[in-house]
Amino acid sequence: MKATLFTVTLILSLAIPETVQAKTLIDNHSLSLQRSVNETQIAQSPDPISLGQAADLITQWLTAKSRIFAPPFDRQLVSQLTTGTLYNDTLKAIDFLRDNDAFYQYGVQKVESVERFAASGNKATIEVKVTEDTTLYKRGQIIESSFNTKLVRYNLEEWDGIWKIANSQVLN
Repeated sequence: MKATLFTVTLILSLAIPETVQAKTLIDNHSLSLQRSVNETQIAQSPDPISLGQAADLITQWLTAKSRIFAPPFDRQLVSQLTTGTLYNDTLKAIDFLRDNDAFYQYGVQKVESVERFAASGNKATIEVKVTEDTTLYKRGQIIESSFNTKLVRYNLEEWDGIWKIANSQVLN
């Protein structure tokens, strides 16, 4: 941005004779550019998400899964809570379930504990122990059922002031 400011100053000083009015114009333009740079930097430097906000986002995701992975397969919830890889993978999973006349049903879904958390700028990582009771149905028949507690790492990203889950990985 300094190169741009120098170029603008140079162009203005070459195009306008050295007068008090020209110097005032250059100084005002320089201040305007500097203000614009500062506002852009502020907009691009969000406050990191807190531990509580991150844990709440994971709880929202767990709660939403029963509406996402069962008819009517709520794609709007997917876009509200996810981005990146998790967004794309979730849409593929919905298509697979729909195409195969299948769905998931959930019982207990709970964040048992937060094991690790780190946030910087518009990114964060949280590792949580999650207990889930899941049952997969296909054409009305139970295909698979599980009840377990897993350590899951979630990578979070902030987009336009909204924190979303970008991906997840089961660690054990």
